[in-house]
Amino acid sequence: MPEPSESKSANDQNHHIETIWRIVIDAISLIILLVVSIISNTTAIPFTRGFFCSDATIKYPYKDNTIPAYAAVILSVGVPIIWIWTTELCKLCYFKRYPKTRFEIRLLFWRHKSYQIAPIVRNLYILTVIFGYGYLATWVLLEVTKNFIGELRPHFLAVCQPSIDCTSITLLNQYNSYLQYGTNYTCLNSDTTSVREARRSFFSGHTAPLFFGCGYLIMYIHVSWSWRHLGILGHLFQVGLLILACYVGYTRISDFHHHWHDVFVGAVVGSLIAFVTFKFILNWRRQDPQFLPTITTSTDSCATSSNDPLENMNTYPVHLQEYDGQSTEVGLFHSSNVAVRSNKTRMIRATVKQEGSNVTISEDTRSRQKILQPISLLKLVFDGLSLAIVLLTWLLLKYLVKPVRRAFLCSDLSLYHAEPQKKVFPTWLLVLCAIGIPLVIILLSEGVRWYYLFRQKSAKVAYELQIRSKIYRIPEWVGNLYIIIGVFIFANCVTAFLTNIGKVTVGRLRPHFIPSCFHKYSYHDFCNNPNEWIINYECLGESSDIIKQKDGAYDIRGASPQAQKFS
Repeated sequence: MPEPSESKSANDQNHHIETIWRIVIDAISLIILLVVSIISNTTAIPFTRGFFCSDATIKYPYKDNTIPAYAAVILSVGVPIIWIWTTELCKLCYFKRYPKTRFEIRLLFWRHKSYQIAPIVRNLYILTVIFGYGYLATWVLLEVTKNFIGELRPHFLAVCQPSIDCTSITLLNQYNSYLQYGTNYTCLNSDTTSVREARRSFFSGHTAPLFFGCGYLIMYIHVSWSWRHLGILGHLFQVGLLILACYVGYTRISDFHHHWHDVFVGAVVGSLIAFVTFKFILNWRRQDPQFLPTITTSTDSCATSSNDPLENMNTYPVHLQEYDGQSTEVGLFHSSNVAVRSNKTRMIRATVKQEGSNVTISEDTRSRQKILQPISLLKLVFDGLSLAIVLLTWLLLKYLVKPVRRAFLCSDLSLYHAEPQKKVFPTWLLVLCAIGIPLVIILLSEGVRWYYLFRQKSAKVAYELQIRSKIYRIPEWVGNLYIIIGVFIFANCVTAFLTNIGKVTVGRLRPHFIPSCFHKYSYHDFCNNPNEWIINYECLGESSDIIKQKDGAYDIRGASPQAQKFS
């Protein structure tokens, strides 16, 4: 560590001072959250809730975790931290290619003694500490909610082993009576830890932290990466993180450790805390100084000048050359603290007005300026690769992967509905409404817009595709349709992909499952014991031919989420 020296003036924009008290307060806050979450998880007694013998939602058998707790912690903490640190270190190397002015970060200890630290250390510290704060806050809210509500898990009866035998009850009023713990029943299982966990279902402890970690990382990727060359491929990484979080949540349902609403609320809470943490606590775009290893400057920022202030917008330093998420100077990593193009225009107008300039900016002159939009060939390649990956994985899940063979209760009346004779909403009509009609509306809207702009003689957008030394001009309407339709198709494929992941992972049974699978329409004809769990079964006529199972057992075990609502 460098020798201590006198701290420099904070008025210099290239210098920034952090106090040791900030680090101390951050550490104390994290420790408090960690201690509260540990105490709530290990020693707090959850609310003791009774049950009804007629409640089929808590009669599921016990299964081991598909994703263990330690694996969920590694995925929710390790993946975001490693990804963020790797990106920041790559930015450190990448920005060395630009003219730069190094800004100085000093850590003030006492009085006027301070130590100089590298900007990358400060960046990693802020990103990591705020992530840890949001993660621990999620855990505290999670543990407090679990203990206060005390909802019973789907496998509660299998773990608790209550002293009362619900299968021996013959009177209907007793079967529907509420059984209070300590008065009507006790748990015979001597493993108190397992019984305690069986009372802590709401909300999912796997889903909420994982959705926080993945949501935080998705937003970080969005603001710290540039999409000029990556295109849809960059968003494919974000979709992959979302799929990972959804898959873990789906396994909690198929493992009978959580009800579906536990997973849903956990996903919403984790995502909401991630948004609040990143948007308001980290506040990426307003950090001072920016999340950059250097302050990049343009060598020719004042080389040329025009009488039109709007034309001089391009003479701003490199770290302001971004708008609408598109970087025009930096290829792989965004420059933080960005200004949107409209904000630049307002800033120029204010500057001109303050200086008392007589320059007037006419709407007609501004609207006729030509807009140059370069397109990278690498972006087109990545876009095609991303669409192919998502489409192929969706087809693989839909036609080649069998869903989970989910156990069911023999007396579950929700599975005895009659087989549907025909679909009210056939597949071809679904495709027409979800894809065909939106595409027609997009084409008509773009045609009307192009005609209006042509009549108004507005600014033309010139798309340029450079392949080696040749530059190809692309018509404006072709470039616009490529962007809009490409994103539309990508979003549809991703939605269908997530839908099929849920179907395959959860394997929830359709309402007509038993009549379709066993040709039985009453549990009196199907089984001797109404409380019997059917675990190992095979449908009548179930074939090894995957294509034939689409209209048989394969289809009736894929009821969640509903496929015809995905678009």
